[in-house]
Amino acid sequence: MKKHLLALTFFSLAAAGAMAQTPDTLAKIKERGAVNLGVRDSSGLAFTVGGGKYVGFHTEMAERIVDDIGKQLGTKLKINYQPITSQNRIPLIQNGTIDFECGSTT
Repeated sequence: MKKHLLALTFFSLAAAGAMAQTPDTLAKIKERGAVNLGVRDSSGLAFTVGGGKYVGFHTEMAERIVDDIGKQLGTKLKINYQPITSQNRIPLIQNGTIDFECGSTT
């Protein structure tokens, strides 16, 4: 029982920290008029078609999320695709290089 309570407390605090960062990220997105989206080359899920454009399931889902963010902010947002790897995806989010990534992060 104590382990469950400890785990619940930990995840609640982690979620609160994540929510605390959201307004800053949304403000930066609105200011620049674009979302910096991290993408990984993965056949069928996200792959480049040249010219800085990516397609696939992950990118389609991310583009829909960006559309919803734009509606919330009251503006049409551009997407800046940033190639990422498994090794650099979390540091790039933490340092603000990308706003979010489209991929399987567990």
